[in-house]
Amino acid sequence: MSIYKHIKSLTSLRGIAALVVVVHHFSSYGLPKTGSTLSTYSNFFTNGYLWVDFFFILSGFIMTHVYAEDFYLKVSLNHYCSYLFSRFARIYPLHIFIIFLFIGLEFVKAFLLKTSAFTGKFNLTALVANIFLLQAFDLKCPPLLWCNTYWNEPAWSISVEFFIYCIFPFLLLILLKNNHKIDLIIYSSTLFSILLLITFTRGNLDTIIGIPSIARCGLECILGIITYKIYRRGNYKKHFNLNLLAIIAITWIILIMHYYWHDFRNIHDWLILPAFSLLILSVSINNTSIISKFLNSQLMLYIGTISYSIYMVHWFVQELLKVFWLYKFHNVFGKGFTEYQSLTSLGVFLMIILFIASLTYKFVEVPTRNYLKSKILDGNLFKLSN
Repeated sequence: MSIYKHIKSLTSLRGIAALVVVVHHFSSYGLPKTGSTLSTYSNFFTNGYLWVDFFFILSGFIMTHVYAEDFYLKVSLNHYCSYLFSRFARIYPLHIFIIFLFIGLEFVKAFLLKTSAFTGKFNLTALVANIFLLQAFDLKCPPLLWCNTYWNEPAWSISVEFFIYCIFPFLLLILLKNNHKIDLIIYSSTLFSILLLITFTRGNLDTIIGIPSIARCGLECILGIITYKIYRRGNYKKHFNLNLLAIIAITWIILIMHYYWHDFRNIHDWLILPAFSLLILSVSINNTSIISKFLNSQLMLYIGTISYSIYMVHWFVQELLKVFWLYKFHNVFGKGFTEYQSLTSLGVFLMIILFIASLTYKFVEVPTRNYLKSKILDGNLFKLSN
C-alpha cells in the first residue's frame, strides 16, 4: 500500500460528526424530552442525522487519499484483496463485538423484564443479516424497501459502506483520470442524482435506509472522490482564502442545521452536501487559524481517533440504560424529568459514551484490527505474492 500523509483536521471533524449523531439519537430516541428542549433553541441536533452523510463524503475523500496510488492505473488482485481485508479489519471486529453485547442484552431483558428474547426487530433472521453485514439488504421490506433489521441502529451505515468498499477501487479507476471539467460535470450530476433519490424515496435523507441507502452512500462517496481531486489540484488555494472558505462552510452548515423545513425537506437536506465538501476542502490544509488550532488540538484529535467506537457503542448503551431504568424504577427512562434533568442526562450520557468508547477503542477496536491485519492480511498478501 502507498504511504500517505495523515490529515489531522479531518480526524477531528470525524469526532465532531460522531458526537452530533450521538446527541441526535439520544435526544430523538433515548430521551425525547431532551430533543424537544433543544429544539426550542435550535433544530441543529434534530437535523443531526445529516452528519452521517458527512461521514460518507469524508470516507470517499479519505479513502481516495489513501488508495489513489494503488488503483489509479489498474485494480490488481493483490492490491484489491489487501485493501478489502484492511477495510474489513477496520470495521468488522467492533461491529460483531457490539452485536454480541446486544445478544447478551436480549437474555438480560428476558431475565429481568420477563420479556421474550429474539423477537421484533431483534429476531434471529435479522441477527444473521447483521452478522454478515447484510442488514441493509432485506428484500422483504414494505414499499421502497423500508427495513427493520438493525440490531445496532447506527450500523446500517456499516452494511452499505462495506458494499461500497467492494466497488470503490473500480470507482477510482473510472474517476481519477478525468480532467477538472469532467469532474465538475460528475459532481453536479451526482448532486442532482442525490436530489432525485431523496425526492422519490422518503423525502429526506434521515429515512433513506435499506437498499436505497446503498445509492445514498455510493453517490456521496463519489462527491468525496471529486472533492479530493480538487484538493490535490490545489487551484482553489490561489483564488480563495482558506479561512474564509472555512467560515463560509461552517456558517452554511449551521444555517441549514438550525432550521427545519417541513415542506421542503428534500431541498433542505440536499443543500448541506456541497457545504460538507467545502468544509473538508477548507480545513484539509494546515494553517495558523483558530479553526485549524482547534481541530488539531490533542482533545479533538483524540475524540476523532475514537470516533468509530463512539458511533458504534452509543446505541447499545442507550438501550442498556432503558432496560435497567425500566427494571429499577418500573417506568420509561426520562418520564417526569424536568428540562434541567433532561439536559443533565444528556451531558452524563456523553461522558459515559466517551469513557466506554475509549475502552472499546483500546481493548477491542485496535487489538482486533491489528490481529486481523497481522494474521489474515499479511498471510493473504504472502499467498498472493507467491
